[in-house]
Amino acid sequence: MKNNKAYFEGRENTKLFYQSWIPDSGEFKASLIALHDWGSHSDRVKFLAKFFTEKQYAVYSFDFRGHWRNKGENPGHIESVDHVQKDILLFMDLVKEEGKDKKVFLMGHSFGGLMSLIYAIEHPGLPGTIASCPLLKFSPNLSFGKKVNKLIAKSFSKVSPTKTIKFTFDQNQLTSDLKILREYIADKNKLEVMSLKTAAEISNAMKYAIENPDNLLCPVFIQQAGNDKIVDINAVRQFHESIKSKDKRFKLYDGFLHDLWTEKGRALVFQDIFVWLEKHL
Repeated sequence: MKNNKAYFEGRENTKLFYQSWIPDSGEFKASLIALHDWGSHSDRVKFLAKFFTEKQYAVYSFDFRGHWRNKGENPGHIESVDHVQKDILLFMDLVKEEGKDKKVFLMGHSFGGLMSLIYAIEHPGLPGTIASCPLLKFSPNLSFGKKVNKLIAKSFSKVSPTKTIKFTFDQNQLTSDLKILREYIADKNKLEVMSLKTAAEISNAMKYAIENPDNLLCPVFIQQAGNDKIVDINAVRQFHESIKSKDKRFKLYDGFLHDLWTEKGRALVFQDIFVWLEKHL
C-alpha cells in the first residue's frame, strides 16, 4: 500500500494534517474515512489501513484539532464539536474528489465513533457509518468521567475554557496485543490532556447523540467490545435499539478490550466490517 501525507483546509481555513493509504495498484472500490479516538492520532489507523487496502479500499484519516500534528497553540483543546463536524465535511469533499465520486464510508473509534454518529445523524444521505465502541457515555466505573461531570457542573469550562486537565487512560485497558500495547505506552505523540471547554463540548455531544437516534437514517454498524472499561456498554446497546434506520447492525465482541482496531482479535472485527461494506457498495 502507498501511504501519502498532506494537509487540507478545515473550518476557518485551518491547515490540518491528514494521511491516506491506497492499494498499490492505485485502484479501489470505495473510500473509508477512519476517525481516531481522543488522545490518539491518525498513525494508529495503520492496522485497519493494511487490512482494507489489501481488500481494495482506500483509507483516509486526519489528526483531530488539538492532537499531535494539529495541536496548534492549545493542545487538547477543541473550541466546538461543530468545528470538528465541519472539518469532517470538508475532508469528505476532498476524499470524494480524490476517489472520483466513489462511495465514501465514515467510521470512527470511541470519540471518533461519537463524531461519526453525529455526522451520520446530520447527513442522512451518507452511504453508511461504522462506529467502534462509540463514546456515548463514560463507563460508570471510570473515575475521569466523574471528574469531568463535577468540573462542568461548576461551570469551570466557561471561566477557563482552555485550561487543561489530565486526561489519560490506563493503556492496559485498550488492547491485549502486547506488541501494540508497548507502542502505546512508548508513544510520545499521544495526547494526555483535555481542555475544560472540550470536556463540556464532549459532554454535550454525547447528550445530543443519545437524544437523536431516531434521526439516524443511513445504514449503520455498531461494534462494541465486551470487556470495555472506557464506555458504557449498556448506553451503546440502548442507542442502537433506538436507531430509526432499518439497516442497522450491532455486534458485541465478548472479552475484547476497548480498542477494537488494535485488539489481538482485530482480524475478526475487520472481517465483519468488510462483509458489511461489501453489501453496501
